[in-house]
Amino acid sequence: MTTPTAAGWYDDPDDPDLLRYFDGIVWTAHTTTKVSPTAAASTIGRSPAVPSATERAAAGHPAGRPAGDASGPQGGWSAPPAGSGARPGEQRLPDGAVLAEWWRRLLARVVDSILVNIVGGLLSLPFLGPVLDVFEDFFAAALEGGPGSQPDQAALQNALTEVALPVTLVGLAVALVYEVGFLVWRSATPGKMLLGTVVRPVDAAGPVTLPVALRRQAIKVVTELLSLNTVLGLAGVFLSVLDPAWLLWDPRRQALHDKVADTVVVLKR
Repeated sequence: MTTPTAAGWYDDPDDPDLLRYFDGIVWTAHTTTKVSPTAAASTIGRSPAVPSATERAAAGHPAGRPAGDASGPQGGWSAPPAGSGARPGEQRLPDGAVLAEWWRRLLARVVDSILVNIVGGLLSLPFLGPVLDVFEDFFAAALEGGPGSQPDQAALQNALTEVALPVTLVGLAVALVYEVGFLVWRSATPGKMLLGTVVRPVDAAGPVTLPVALRRQAIKVVTELLSLNTVLGLAGVFLSVLDPAWLLWDPRRQALHDKVADTVVVLKR
């Protein structure tokens, strides 16, 4: 099916007996049965007529914006009409793929973070030995020292500084291999598989390539490197929060790393 380029009513990609409204970006949840109007009365391929303020008031809709108008939050996708068969809040791409909800992506991210941190922590153990020794000496001095004695705080700080770089690099390497490897192999990480989602390019269904998967990790690499600097660390924290939060208001539910790689996360068919 040819992807529409203008907003209007078109043949439903999932049901040949229905028409579905395309708002110019994605398929909405609004459907209607096919009829055979005259050429003058047909609305196929054209934006639906907007009722007047008086007509909206008589129908019980707010005067400020007609029901189903595409100028509302997140591109105007509202609850589908009764009997349409679509789920409330469902958003689709022009080819019919359903965009994953924010909570699915959040839970998948939590699962993946747990797995990556476990593997990264195990691989970082050789670097943590000297730090543990310094911690032991620090607390022993604090407990056994007499009045006026002070544990060696400088030694503790130096040990933490020395271990920060290798531990960060190990964790970053594990995350890159994990994310890129699974995306190229299965189009989804274990967390995404568990939640029934896959990653794909915006403009076509199918697996992501290695360059795309690597671009998708660019923001993570930047935030991890920023965290190594005391001054720039705050900017890294802000970016790490803004990245996933972006999908909450984006029309295609893309996080910033999706924008960089031009990918979307959709429900697995």
